[in-house]
Amino acid sequence: MRVLKFLLISIVTSVVFLACNQKKAEFFNPMTNMSGNDTICFDMDLENAVIEGIVMPSKKQTPSGFFTFSFQTKHGEPLYYKLFYQNETYKFNDDDSLNYENFYGSWEDVSVGFKSVPENGEIVDSFRIVGNPRDEKKYYGADLSKYDASFAAINKYAEKIKNDTAWYKSIVNKAERNGFSVEKQLFLDAQWMIADSRHNDGNINHRWKRNPRTGCYSFLLVICTEKALAQIPSYVKNIGETNEFGQFVNPISWFTNNPSSEIQLVRGSKILKTRAVFTPKQGIFVDEVNIRTPDYKLTNVDNTCGVSDSLYKNALFQQFFPAVSQQYTLRNIPLIRDVVAADNYYTREEYEANKNVYDSSQLQYNYPFITECPCSTVKVSENGDYVTIVNPGNDDINNLRKESTGIKTRVGLTYGKYRGKIKFPEMLNQEHIWNGLTYAFWLIYQDNHSWNNRRGCTGGYIDKGDDSPTPERMFENKYSEIDIEIVKASRFWPQNYYDWGNHSEDATGNDDVVYSCTNWDLACQQPKKFGKGITQIPYKGVNYDAMRWSDLYKALTIKTSISNDVFKEEFYYYEIEWRPTEIIWRIGKTPETMQVVGYMNDEYTAIPNNQMLCVVTQEYHYSEWWPPIVYDQRFIPYNKSDIEGRVYEIVIE
Repeated sequence: MRVLKFLLISIVTSVVFLACNQKKAEFFNPMTNMSGNDTICFDMDLENAVIEGIVMPSKKQTPSGFFTFSFQTKHGEPLYYKLFYQNETYKFNDDDSLNYENFYGSWEDVSVGFKSVPENGEIVDSFRIVGNPRDEKKYYGADLSKYDASFAAINKYAEKIKNDTAWYKSIVNKAERNGFSVEKQLFLDAQWMIADSRHNDGNINHRWKRNPRTGCYSFLLVICTEKALAQIPSYVKNIGETNEFGQFVNPISWFTNNPSSEIQLVRGSKILKTRAVFTPKQGIFVDEVNIRTPDYKLTNVDNTCGVSDSLYKNALFQQFFPAVSQQYTLRNIPLIRDVVAADNYYTREEYEANKNVYDSSQLQYNYPFITECPCSTVKVSENGDYVTIVNPGNDDINNLRKESTGIKTRVGLTYGKYRGKIKFPEMLNQEHIWNGLTYAFWLIYQDNHSWNNRRGCTGGYIDKGDDSPTPERMFENKYSEIDIEIVKASRFWPQNYYDWGNHSEDATGNDDVVYSCTNWDLACQQPKKFGKGITQIPYKGVNYDAMRWSDLYKALTIKTSISNDVFKEEFYYYEIEWRPTEIIWRIGKTPETMQVVGYMNDEYTAIPNNQMLCVVTQEYHYSEWWPPIVYDQRFIPYNKSDIEGRVYEIVIE
C-alpha cells in the first residue's frame, strides 16, 4: 500500500512539473533491458557478496552487469540530466529529518554530476545499484581477499606477543584477572588482533558495509536547464558531499521539496522489487577468530564446511559460536536421558523426584558448552537443501555437556522482512516436560567497529555488558539485536509487575511454549513512551504486553503463547519484519498465512538502523532468565541422543 501511495503521489507530482515545463521528457524507461510489467521482481545475486557486497544487477543477470535506461526530450536550449534511485520499502518520508538515512544513489562514480542531453534529445545510458552509493570513506578499509585467520596465523601472532616483554606481561596480568590460563589469554588476544586487522585503514571501498536494501526501488529522472543547474547545491548534484552542517542531503527529497519551472522530475513507470535468498548450497564457513578456545579441532571439514578460501569467499552461512554467559552456574543432576522420546521419555514424576535424589556433591557444576569440533554440529545435507544443527548427545557420565549450536549469515543488511524456513525439534514431551533448549531466530549487529554504529541516542545508550547500578551512557553504540526466542515459560510476567487483574497460570500443565519477541535498545530513553514495567502496545486491534524490568534494563520484550505442535510439522516459518520505525514479529505454516505475535514501534523503543546478520540457534539457557520459572534447567537431564534441527533457507524481502 505504501509503495502504491508513493507511486500515485509521484505520478501527480510529475504531471504538475510537466504541465509547467516546456522541456517535456517522453518515453522514460528506467530498465530497458529488463522484461516485465510495472514491477520487476529481482533476486539479489549473492555470489561474491561477502567480500564485494551486493550489486544489482550482476554480470550473471545482465550481459553488461548494468541496467540500461532511455528517454527522449524536446528542447531548444542546453539541458542536463541525472538518474537517482531510492529504496521505497524501508525509508523515512521526504519531510522526515531522517530521510538522509534512506538508501538512495545515482551514478556509481559520485564525482560524475549531471550529464549533457545531446541535441537530438535522445538518451540511452546505464547504471547499477551498489553498496555505499555515497562513497563514504568510513566504509573504506583494508584488502580482505588475502585475509588469514587460521590456527597457524593465530599462533604466529601469539609468538609475536610473547617476544614483546611489556605486551606479554600485560597478557599474564589479564589472564590472572579473567581466571584464564596464560595460554588461553594469549590465544584470545592474538585472535582478537587478527580479527581487528580486517578494519585497518585502506583504500578499498568495502561496499558490503552498506549493502543495498531489499524491497522496492523507484527511479527519478531529473532534467534541468543550465541556469537551474548552477543553482542546485553541490551536495545535491554530488551525493557524496555533505552540506554546511556536515550532513548528507537526500537529493530526491530535496528536488521534491524545491520545485522549479526550470527543473523537470520524471518518475519511472517501473519499480524494482528485490529480495535476498540465503541457502546452504555454497556451504558453511568456519571463521577461526570466533572460536573461543585454543583447543578446537578441525577434523570434519570438507568442501561443504570448513576454512577453505572458497568457503571464505562464497559461503553464505558460518558456524555460530554462542557466547557462554557465566551469570549463573548449571548445578545439574548427573543424568543422561532423552526428555522427548517415543518411549522411555522423562516423566513428570521423575522430574519432581530428582529434585531430592542427588546431594550437592553429586551435582555437575559447569556452564553450557560450545563445540570444540567445528563442522561436527552444523552440517549441510547431501543434496544441499538444508543445514542440520545438532545439540550432540551424551554417552560418558564423566564428561557431561549441554552443548549449544547454531549458524549465522555472512552478508549484512539494514531493514527487511526476515523469514526463516526452519524445522526445530519438539520442545515438550507427552507430559509437557521441557527439553531444556531455547530455539531462536534472531538478528545481531554485524560488526563492533564504528562504521556500524547505530544512530546516536539523546541521553545515551547503556553498554550491553554494563550491569552496574550507575552505568555510563554513550551517545553511540554498535550493539543491536532483535530476537525471536522460543522457550517453555509462562506467558505471563511475575504478578507484581501488573497493575491490573490476576496474571498467573500453571504452565507445567499445558502444551504451550512462549514465542518471545525482543528488541535490545540499550535503554535509550529517547522514545517518548519509554517506560519500565509492563506497557501495552496496540497494533491492529490487539494490545501486546511489553516488559522492561527497570529504567536501566536494555531490552523490551513481548511474550505470546504458541503450541508445541508447530515443532511436529516438517518445517515452520518464523519472521521478523524490521522497519525504520517499527518491528513486527510473525509465525506461520506458509509465507502467505503468517500471524502477528508481537509489535513495537519507535514511540516505545529505539529501532536500530545499523547493519545486522541473521542467526538460528538451539541453546541451553538458564531458567532464571525466564521468571516465573516453569521448569528448572538443573533438573533437566543431559540429552542422550543428538537433538537435530534443520534450516532450509532464510529469505529477506
